[in-house]
Amino acid sequence: MKKYIFMAMVIALCSCGGHNHEHEATHEHNHIHGFTAYTHNMEFFLQHEGLELGKKSCITLYVTNLDNFKPVKASTAEAILKSGDKSVSMTAEAKHDGVFHFDFTPTFAGKSLLYINVAGEKAHFDVKVNSHVHANCSGHSHNHSHEHSHVHEAEHSHEHNHATTEHKHDHSHGEEAHAPHPGHGVATDGKEGDVAFSKEQSWKIDFATAVAGTSSYGGEVKVVARAESQPGNFTTLVATTSGKVCYAGNIVAGKSVSVDEPLFYLESGDVTDNDAAVKYAEAESNYYVAKSDFERKKHLFIDKIVSEREYQAAEALYKQSEARFQSMQRSFGDGKVTLRSSMNGYISSIHVANGDYLQPGTPLATIQCDGGLNIVAELPVRYASILHNIDNVNVELATGELFSLAELDGRVLAVGSSVNNCNMIPVTLSVKKIPGVVPGSIITLYMTSSQGEQSVVIPRTAIVEEMGNFFVFVQNSPISFEKRSVQLGSTDGKLVKVISGIHAGERVVTKGGIVLKLSQGAAALDPHAGHVH
Repeated sequence: MKKYIFMAMVIALCSCGGHNHEHEATHEHNHIHGFTAYTHNMEFFLQHEGLELGKKSCITLYVTNLDNFKPVKASTAEAILKSGDKSVSMTAEAKHDGVFHFDFTPTFAGKSLLYINVAGEKAHFDVKVNSHVHANCSGHSHNHSHEHSHVHEAEHSHEHNHATTEHKHDHSHGEEAHAPHPGHGVATDGKEGDVAFSKEQSWKIDFATAVAGTSSYGGEVKVVARAESQPGNFTTLVATTSGKVCYAGNIVAGKSVSVDEPLFYLESGDVTDNDAAVKYAEAESNYYVAKSDFERKKHLFIDKIVSEREYQAAEALYKQSEARFQSMQRSFGDGKVTLRSSMNGYISSIHVANGDYLQPGTPLATIQCDGGLNIVAELPVRYASILHNIDNVNVELATGELFSLAELDGRVLAVGSSVNNCNMIPVTLSVKKIPGVVPGSIITLYMTSSQGEQSVVIPRTAIVEEMGNFFVFVQNSPISFEKRSVQLGSTDGKLVKVISGIHAGERVVTKGGIVLKLSQGAAALDPHAGHVH
């Protein structure tokens, strides 16, 4: 609650800050025109009060970086007003990041093109320079208006606001074919009742927009799964002989270990028949006896005194005894057997207590290293037909982060052909290491196939819930947003289907919707008002 109160105070301050309300009464009759263009990397939002032949015309340009929806850090912007072979050009320095002011004095009237160039990104706008006007711009103060002034027309202006789409964002599911070319500007005026939110305000928060697209994903399955370490990432350390186990220091689960680091000792206990020292002595004695016998029979075989079969038997016994003795020699010393880690990693679990008496082959501890993960899920039998047609899986972590299977360099490793003991179908995915996810973590999977019909989709983050109802904020211009109720369908974790409420091609707010929701009561937009800085 304190967080929301604080956010509301910030919004109120942002909404009021910087406005000179003394000018509101004196500039009531100036209508501010807004135009928007998108390139692959930038949003161009232009405002002015009209272009008039032979008189200074004030134009304000806001340029936003679409990678982060923050102001573009460019020092200058170029503008050219052109009609046929006639042109007027100007370069403006940034008033502050992302904001530029141009003072044009057109020398020709009629239909024209206004070209903008910022940091190599170009946009153009269809405009008209008028011969007569009822009001003129003076200075760059804020102006609020309540009447239309017949000073400007925009060629190709559309009533439907989704004409301002661009191709910057990753809409792998497609967009409307009638979207304008990148850099082509169109008129974008707000509607009565819109939530006003200036560019300066949106630049200060985590804000973003995206274009509603279409998708044919279908057969959606949402299931909880478990992350497990892949078999090559762990090994179990076992007792090589019998004896009493002793920890080699402070051995605990989770401790990092390195290869050949001593972890356990096996000492002789009260059972003398299984004494490690006795076994070591036996192995040493057997080795030297076998070695001596082999060397003796080797000379006899050369002199053809013993048969080849006897010679080969002596050689085999010698090699076996040597291998056993060398193995015990590497781990035995000071009357005890040392058991070492076979890999770099950490101790994931310990299976024995200090002082236990063990038999050969008894598991002591599991050593694990970081690496790939298997994600294991179990689904009801009714999803059997979908599971063999999976073409995309999105992985949602407990933190809310969402990754596609491709982003994790993963794949569907196995889909069960029969049910398990719980009458469920097992599905296993293989992925590389996921930051922050350890074996045993619980995650959510969204599995989809390409069997569905084309539907309108928007990013899941665009949805704002209010008292059980769902809304999105549709952008009518970069500074005015319409709160619209939507009916939702299924989701693949990243995108959600919209049954009704918006159309493909409309631009919606995907980050910052909660701030718009909090500000909507105090920031309703007069469609005839605007700002020129």
